[in-house]
Amino acid sequence: MNQPFHIMMLGVGNGFIKSTYHNNALIETQGKRYLVDCGSLAWQSLHDIGLGFDDIEGIFITHLHYDHCGGLDEAALYGAYAANRRMKLWIPEPLKGLLWEHCLRGTLENVVDHKLALEDYFDVQWVEEGESFSFVPQSVNAAVPAIEASCSSLSAHWIQTLHVPSKFSCSLVLNNRFFYSADMQPDKELLVELSRQGVEVFYHETCFGHNAVHSAFEELCQYPEEIRRCMYLMHYGEAPRDLTESDLQGMKLLRQHEWLTW
Repeated sequence: MNQPFHIMMLGVGNGFIKSTYHNNALIETQGKRYLVDCGSLAWQSLHDIGLGFDDIEGIFITHLHYDHCGGLDEAALYGAYAANRRMKLWIPEPLKGLLWEHCLRGTLENVVDHKLALEDYFDVQWVEEGESFSFVPQSVNAAVPAIEASCSSLSAHWIQTLHVPSKFSCSLVLNNRFFYSADMQPDKELLVELSRQGVEVFYHETCFGHNAVHSAFEELCQYPEEIRRCMYLMHYGEAPRDLTESDLQGMKLLRQHEWLTW
């Protein structure tokens, strides 16, 4: 049986709003902490709750927008020149080459120090779609038999979902029962199928108002009731002041810096 994990939204905002930061998540399992995405405000949000780089074991990146990967250059430089360690970095295989060449090389390439690639800053694992990986520190892996570790670890795999046409983006499934959308357009058929497969909790992005590359709240209201009652909403920024519990139609709003356990 998979071990429960704790998750906190470091932000529930979009790429522009400042009051609720970027839509990134902090996960804690077996006493270790990991990030799902690392936007340019992630380290400020961690600082606000008394945490920092040295408290994070690794990062998974869902796509290359700055509110999801804009904090990686700070992580890389701090790791190399202050902490003297390479943080674990899980990246979907389709982003191979793109993350370094299009996002990080201009800041991080250092010929003098022989730092010429992403692997010079991070312990990188490229992950294929559907390939299972585990948020487990190596010291835990070494201490228990492989079968026991696989049962107690936090397992994950990614599935490609639509955000901006022609640009890669993905969502995460944790322990085969928890769905984390990152940024995506509505996909009712996908959520219904995931529910059929045993997913019990959906952390889903939304926005109050139309947006061509995100999931409008009104569209999520059209999902089946059994799905809506399992949905926790993020990315919304600041909810309308007159929003009531009945308006949410069974869905719940996630709040910045609040821990939940699953």
